[in-house]
Amino acid sequence: MHRHLREALLFHTAFFVAAAAAIALTPMRAFGSVLLMAAVAYQIALPAWSLMRGHGDWLALWAFLLPLSLCQPLADWVLVDVAQTLTFPDHGIYRIGGAVPLYFCGLWTMALFPVLLAAQHSRRPWLAVTGAGLLVFAACEWIARPLGLWHARNVATVAGVAVYVLTAEVLLCWAALAAYRGTRGSALPVRVGAAAGVSLLYTGALLWALLVVDPLFSRG
Repeated sequence: MHRHLREALLFHTAFFVAAAAAIALTPMRAFGSVLLMAAVAYQIALPAWSLMRGHGDWLALWAFLLPLSLCQPLADWVLVDVAQTLTFPDHGIYRIGGAVPLYFCGLWTMALFPVLLAAQHSRRPWLAVTGAGLLVFAACEWIARPLGLWHARNVATVAGVAVYVLTAEVLLCWAALAAYRGTRGSALPVRVGAAAGVSLLYTGALLWALLVVDPLFSRG
């Protein structure tokens, strides 16, 4: 394993163990607030560690993924209010559009960073981003309901995971990798615009997958 990947694995393991411990010790009424603090803490800890360790590639990747993550609640908002295939339990935290908890603005960075970093350090980046994306997002979708983060409704699921969502999330990983690689040397507005474009593409991919992929797995 490349040393950067090994270090990223250690960083994320330590962060998620600490976050899990904090969540486990938190009363349910404060669950949303702790998730928001964890999302903010990650956005501080990751670039700080990158600077301290001299990982310019980590910092550049985080700087691309942050605006992408900030745009991602749009896609979830569409699933909640338009497609009606997603539900977020009420944890007493502000909801964007009355639909998506505020902490989701930061959670996408946590999932996409290790996926794209693995691809960047692979000899076969597109295969790596596909495999890592499936692994990470399937795990996230599987554990979301037991943790009370979100759950799918009115769609086909396998082991509690909405299949159509995984299809769109793989497309998201491909688009994010292509946009990051294509704009890394560009000006800040170009990179932010590319990140926002990836999020819009993901929103469309979700609706496409809902129309095309979900019926293939639906019963009846």
